[in-house]
Amino acid sequence: MKMDDFIHFDNVSKYFGDNAALEKVCFKIKKNSIVGLLGPNGSGKSTLMRILSGLIISWDGDIYLEGDSIRGSNTMLKRSGFLIEDPSFYEYLTAQQNLTMFSRLTNTDPVEIKKVLKKVDLLNEKDKKVSEYSYGMKQRLGIAQAILHDPDILFFDEPNNGLDPNGISTMNQTMDNLNKEGKTIFISTHILEHVKELCTHVIVLRDGKLVLDESMEDLIKNEDRYIIKLNNTQIAIDKLKLHSAIKVVDSNEKKIIVKSTLSIHDIISIIPLESEINSISRDPNISRLFR
Repeated sequence: MKMDDFIHFDNVSKYFGDNAALEKVCFKIKKNSIVGLLGPNGSGKSTLMRILSGLIISWDGDIYLEGDSIRGSNTMLKRSGFLIEDPSFYEYLTAQQNLTMFSRLTNTDPVEIKKVLKKVDLLNEKDKKVSEYSYGMKQRLGIAQAILHDPDILFFDEPNNGLDPNGISTMNQTMDNLNKEGKTIFISTHILEHVKELCTHVIVLRDGKLVLDESMEDLIKNEDRYIIKLNNTQIAIDKLKLHSAIKVVDSNEKKIIVKSTLSIHDIISIIPLESEINSISRDPNISRLFR
């Protein structure tokens, strides 16, 4: 195990009857990274989050935290903060009062409450009842609760759901600031753009299986993929292969997929007219995995 490998998922599986919600999922989370967990509905994202938060206690495979199995141990829970689905608070109490109750449960010094409220930009709203909070404010209060006991890793399940653009920007900035403070962050989402803006690594699940495990840096390098639909692929392939800036990665009778640093206009100019192009479109790696 590498020194910066913080959490290791080793053949993690979960079955509900004969249905596999997760099937032999293997990947690693590096320390101080922001990992985006993507996938369409039913891909297994929520199941994985529920395993990590202890809401699902029966599963196969193993999960290691800095080399030690989390089975039979509450070390993961002690070192983690969670925002799973919509945060739940006592609506008739203030934010300060809610966090005071939580600090007693986690044996956290109450002096930390004002610090975390400041981090999520709610310090001036600490004496308002939670019932008066907007949805975005409740989400940020959920983060304050998650970080109150100063955990090493944060697990956020769809933290931007239901937020308007300003709320999403504020939430992303909050998570980025926490990462800069040394927190490792694992975010479940189905929105590609949120991951591209924030994350250092990307995990994609589909039908309970891992289909992508890559750094965002490498993924961006590989986003120069194009789908070209046309009536005569062979003539086009012969021409495209003559250019060092173009690599043909797949093709059939009606479609060619290429990787290239050239623009769409330049690629079109290379393909002979007799190939009869029907369309050409960019094909980012992650987007393909959702089809």
